[in-house]
Amino acid sequence: MQQHVVPPGAKPLVKIVATLGPASTRPGVLDRLFEAGVNVVRYNCSHGQAADLVALDRAVRAAAERQGKEVATLVDLQGPKIRCNPFEGGSINLTRGGTVIMRFSTSMGEPGIITTKFRPLVEKCKVGDPILLDDGLLRLEVIAKNEDHLVCKIIQGGVLKNHKGINLPETDLGVLPALTPKDKEDATFALGNLNPDFIALSFVRQAQDIIDLRDIIKASGKITKIVAKLEKPEAINNLAAILDVVDAVMVARGDLGVEVGNEKVPELQKHIIRCCVERGIPVITATQMLESMTHNPTCTRAEASDVANAVWDGTDAVMLSGETAIGEFPVETVQMMRQVILQAEHFLRSDPQMRRRFNDRDFDPNLQKDSSGTTLGFSIGRAARKLAEEENTAPFLFKNNMQLQVGAVAFGCSSDTGNAAIRLATSRPMLPIYVFTQSLQTVRRMCLVRGCMAYRWSEEPTDPLASMDSVLLSNNCVTKGQAVVYTLGFPSLHNTTNTTMVRFV
Repeated sequence: MQQHVVPPGAKPLVKIVATLGPASTRPGVLDRLFEAGVNVVRYNCSHGQAADLVALDRAVRAAAERQGKEVATLVDLQGPKIRCNPFEGGSINLTRGGTVIMRFSTSMGEPGIITTKFRPLVEKCKVGDPILLDDGLLRLEVIAKNEDHLVCKIIQGGVLKNHKGINLPETDLGVLPALTPKDKEDATFALGNLNPDFIALSFVRQAQDIIDLRDIIKASGKITKIVAKLEKPEAINNLAAILDVVDAVMVARGDLGVEVGNEKVPELQKHIIRCCVERGIPVITATQMLESMTHNPTCTRAEASDVANAVWDGTDAVMLSGETAIGEFPVETVQMMRQVILQAEHFLRSDPQMRRRFNDRDFDPNLQKDSSGTTLGFSIGRAARKLAEEENTAPFLFKNNMQLQVGAVAFGCSSDTGNAAIRLATSRPMLPIYVFTQSLQTVRRMCLVRGCMAYRWSEEPTDPLASMDSVLLSNNCVTKGQAVVYTLGFPSLHNTTNTTMVRFV
């Protein structure tokens, strides 16, 4: 088999989302994370206080400015997640075959006692019900029930740390709202103090959950985009309706695996990504992608394969959680993630069979209507990719009945909202997409979209094409004489995208 070597200077198309925490907020680490390739930072509202995010957000913006790049911020709401309270000493050990008390309380846990602020856990659990902890790594079974606590047998033991999640796969808790009072408070605070680019809603079950959060965003006067975290079976059943109203999706594989079984996660990951791509909705693949690097300086072979397969599935972004939030090697983890992405993408470019399989996507254009209410934008995006890359030669222009090779090296796209760039990215080209806009929010929105890098115009140029050429040349994106395939609105940039052209800069 031919060995595929990534060429020097290659840049990844798939984006990297990094969760921030104690490990990534040490002096100098944020700068190094952005230098290593982080595009989006995630603020996890499950830990700490919302007010703490103000200083963190300032540090993020300052570090990004020092690195000369824009990064997007994603505020992740906790949702109706059941968690254990912290422990004295930070953790307790659960020994297989032993017993442990599960108690409703606001106090800290201690050896032999797990406490939680979720009262229905004690009220609703029955003898024989399983209780899963820490994404299913630890397993208990209820063997006795009292008024204020449960007695549980430890079926699968290990170390239980502060604030780990609790899942009750066989306990009927009724319908819990996706937006809890805490979520509403956190969302309102974030919108008023952080102006995040994205807000992620946990445990989405139906489209109405998204609509409820959208109402809060509208009331704030912001246009923050919503990410639906898909981790419940109901979300899979209602996927089409959810995708009709959401801006982006996260395949939250941790709780999803606990809910449906780990063996079903790979097929659901592929199904969700495919549905998102065909509708032009950015999608993040998340959870335990490089989990072993929380405590080790390199990843396992299985983890490298997991990241590569997400790239080949067509994901827009891959996410790191504890690896960068509390891990010992946050920067090295991002560097490893970037290396795996680059190698996976180079394989796509170099292997014809893999490339054909990757691009053999029969999408329904009616799933991607643009602001004109037509499929014109979708068609322009598909045509641009074919013009630039078909059969790796970029089909042709005709001159004197001679077929000319275009040999394009990039796409250029003018877009007020970023939607035109997303439609182009839907065709999953292997060339970078440079997006030009006057909107800072659009620049940051593109941080989550595969292959897209945005530049901001301070004012609308009198000659847009010449301006785009100049920006690409000055930033060493292309060299003089190379071909760029542009998409834009004509006769005004503010028109719906209706034109594609090849231009030699």
